[in-house]
Amino acid sequence: MTSVASARVRTEHGVVEGREVDGLHHFRNIPYAAPPFGPRRFRPPSPPAGWDGVRDATRPGPAAPQVAEENPLGAIYAATETGEDCLTVEVWTPDPGRVGLPVMVHLHGGGYIYGAGSLPGYSGRNFARDGVVHVGVNYRLGIDGFLYLGEGHDNLGLRDQSAALAWVQRNIAAFGGDPARVTIFGQSGGGVSVMNHLALPASRGTFAGAIAQSGCSMASVDADEAWRVTRQVARDLGVAPTVAGLSSVSLDRTAAASFKALKRYALGLVRGDRRALLLSPFRGVHGTEFLPANPVRTAGTAPGVPLLAGTVRNEAGPLIEGIASVAGPVAPLIRLGLRRTLGMDAATVRAYREGPRRVRGLAALVEAGWTDWGFRIPTIRLLEARPEPSWLYEFRWQREGIPPGSGSFHAIDLPFVRDDLETVLALGKPAVDAFGAAPPAELARRMHADFIRFATTGDPGWAPYDHRTRATMVYDTESRVVDDAAGAERAAWAGRR
Repeated sequence: MTSVASARVRTEHGVVEGREVDGLHHFRNIPYAAPPFGPRRFRPPSPPAGWDGVRDATRPGPAAPQVAEENPLGAIYAATETGEDCLTVEVWTPDPGRVGLPVMVHLHGGGYIYGAGSLPGYSGRNFARDGVVHVGVNYRLGIDGFLYLGEGHDNLGLRDQSAALAWVQRNIAAFGGDPARVTIFGQSGGGVSVMNHLALPASRGTFAGAIAQSGCSMASVDADEAWRVTRQVARDLGVAPTVAGLSSVSLDRTAAASFKALKRYALGLVRGDRRALLLSPFRGVHGTEFLPANPVRTAGTAPGVPLLAGTVRNEAGPLIEGIASVAGPVAPLIRLGLRRTLGMDAATVRAYREGPRRVRGLAALVEAGWTDWGFRIPTIRLLEARPEPSWLYEFRWQREGIPPGSGSFHAIDLPFVRDDLETVLALGKPAVDAFGAAPPAELARRMHADFIRFATTGDPGWAPYDHRTRATMVYDTESRVVDDAAGAERAAWAGRR
């Protein structure tokens, strides 16, 4: 039987009252910045107003404005309530009265147009159960968070995340956490965010460790490319590409326009536009005062910060399936075009066909190449550029009943990292279709424990990645460390983008 009671903590802006659930403490909808709309729209985050009395922190706050996402697992990974007062965090802690607990700050994924840190699939309960203070962050998305409108109006979603990290530094001790033991982590767009924070001067000193899941170190763009997207979005909305012009558009319209811009950008794949391989037009903008350069070029600017990073085997699997379902009989032609767009020459194809993966069929070949081009190889290049200790993993597990090496899809690792397969499986058939009837609980315990060990000690428990052995933890039904797990493909992509 679940035991529920109230719990109070004083933050810098006032007292919050959350819930104590079976001895763990949960605080929701705590503002780290003021609502970023109205006169604050398209501007950097500013401090929230304080409050008198006690603020109710028992219910989730609104997610950033966004359109509804079509997701078979949407009940736990898709936002349903959105609103203006969206720059909030929620905290799970073993005990606010403790001192010096490790802290993990989660930056959610969703291509910078979807998601929220307060969704059920991102619950920090099991981290708190195992002695970690867990913080989930909501930040601006889409046009309002990542459309470039010039210096000072750039990288607003990343600026929100930096403001949240600063809030953690000032407040987390009140929840039992140690501000000197903060690890940031995230998957997909969250993984890209983690990589960007390694290069952000504003975030320096706000975290001591970093974990990037399924990120891409080359996902930022320069101002010229960012302006191209801005002008297109403004034309579609019928306004000037300025702060004033975009501020005149309602949040519902900009949310819808964000999704339209995403679809338009993805259509570039049909035209052979290589930029579209990264899918989302909403990205960090480098060459700015806030983000001077992309993460690989500034890999040494987070001195002393260890990094754990990795990918899943079939990151691009859902993308290839989506193309096939939409394109119908012309799907093979599009796949051929994708192979050319990726730049997969004969030597690269040979590495996949004759190397250890023995890839067969055009669809599987393009999926493998796209996964490596967009996720795996950029992650390896980031680790190779860093002077700080770094660790590499690859998640390969897939459900039973499908061809080997084909079903370790993008985001499959999320419930394993949280040791929370129960929440996913409670969704019934959509979860069974993706994860099978009995995904391995031991793998979830292992991966979760490794992430906590990294956040606690700065070492996940296997040898760091280096140019000699290239040690890689392969997460599977039987996990193991493999030297140079990406060897054939890494060599094939060497010196190419």
